[in-house]
Amino acid sequence: MINISKKTNALGEALSTLRVVWRRRKGQEIPGAILDTIDVIWPEGKPRPLLTHKKQTPGGWHMIFTLMPGVSFNEFKNKTEYFSDACRGLVDIKKVNGFVHMNISTGSMENFYPYSFNPEDYPKMDLPVPVGYDSSGKLVVFDLAESPHLLVAGVPGFGKSNFLHVLIHALLPKALVAVMDFKRLEFAYLKNHCALARTEVEALALMKALNREMERRIDLLDAAGCAKVQEFKDDMPFIVLVCDEVAEIENEEIVYYIDRIVRLARAVGISVVMATQRPSKKLKIFKDDTRDMFLARICYQMADEISSRMVLGEQCPQAAYLPEIKGRGIFKYGMTIKEVQSMCLYLKDAKKMLEGTEKAVSDFAQCCSVKRLPPR
Repeated sequence: MINISKKTNALGEALSTLRVVWRRRKGQEIPGAILDTIDVIWPEGKPRPLLTHKKQTPGGWHMIFTLMPGVSFNEFKNKTEYFSDACRGLVDIKKVNGFVHMNISTGSMENFYPYSFNPEDYPKMDLPVPVGYDSSGKLVVFDLAESPHLLVAGVPGFGKSNFLHVLIHALLPKALVAVMDFKRLEFAYLKNHCALARTEVEALALMKALNREMERRIDLLDAAGCAKVQEFKDDMPFIVLVCDEVAEIENEEIVYYIDRIVRLARAVGISVVMATQRPSKKLKIFKDDTRDMFLARICYQMADEISSRMVLGEQCPQAAYLPEIKGRGIFKYGMTIKEVQSMCLYLKDAKKMLEGTEKAVSDFAQCCSVKRLPPR
């Protein structure tokens, strides 16, 4: 009996070793790491996730799981960090039609991409915004008009300000842009191209004007029986408000007007882009009911997990562990999460791109200036 028992144990160990070797065979290391992690978290003999489909993608893997009775989706999603550590990649988990889809990004991306973007290449988007290149080498672009708000965060020196320049230059051909810049220097070169507010007095006047414009547009769409600005026959250009460093906004009245636009302006074609170094629940925009309005978010290097989660959501600490590469960030749009490398737009190049367009762009920008926005 002893010999039989020893032989049985030896056979079991041999089969277990073969299974591990087979799982980790060349080209299958990533799925093998995921399955090994499942074995540890959900031992055999207990309800566990079952892999039903796997496919290699240009930048990683796509895997589909069926959850057996007794295993919840939230329980599975809460293990995202374990899966990320096991495969040394970015893991995004979501539920589609009752199945759990896991997208794993493990491909490499360049550390530098020069700015090159033509919004006319995206005719189906009203406000195309280039976020950056993903691990498959594809430029990630989303429609700000559909979002319609964007939250940008990151510690100084890792790409936040550069991305705002990229965003503004991508939007100028398509939208009226207003910039709130209390630091007064970063966007000074845009004074003849955007509505620029650099003091608290100017910012308050701008926010009041934008709120009046929002109310005017709501009345016009209501009278025309239109649910959104895209259905309106007369010319009603999109407006994008860019606020650099939200923490510098201390005036409660300004915060009130921004919050109101975030909550009410989606249908009338006014979008808000908020940027900050230091996310904090003390800021009204970071309270749950307002923050949830920002469907699109990009987060560069953050100091800790708490800051990353505050920007990207409770299940997303990844921005705290990004490599120290300028322009490397985590982009979250709805339930989709990607690691991206944003394009680089040097300030001297940004200025040069606007040479010779002062009159045309200036006239265009005046439409959303403090003085020219029509009162209600």
